[in-house]
Amino acid sequence: MDDFAKKLGKNIKMMRVYKEQSQAELSFKSGLDQSYLSRVENGTVNVTVIKLCQIAASLECNVSELVPEIDMEMGG
Repeated sequence: MDDFAKKLGKNIKMMRVYKEQSQAELSFKSGLDQSYLSRVENGTVNVTVIKLCQIAASLECNVSELVPEIDMEMGG
């Protein structure tokens, strides 16, 4: 799931840049600490669903636009 956090963070950063927001602006809009958002974007923390919803709302997008596809490998 470490890879999932990194992909999620990358998607959040890409959407933030696309929306022309700085981390500071996203921090203010979402009510989340800027250092926390930095860790989310770097994939070093697992964001909660509630915080992910706050981020999506602040970016004016759907959560589904931020969540990467999950690659489920079937073990034998």
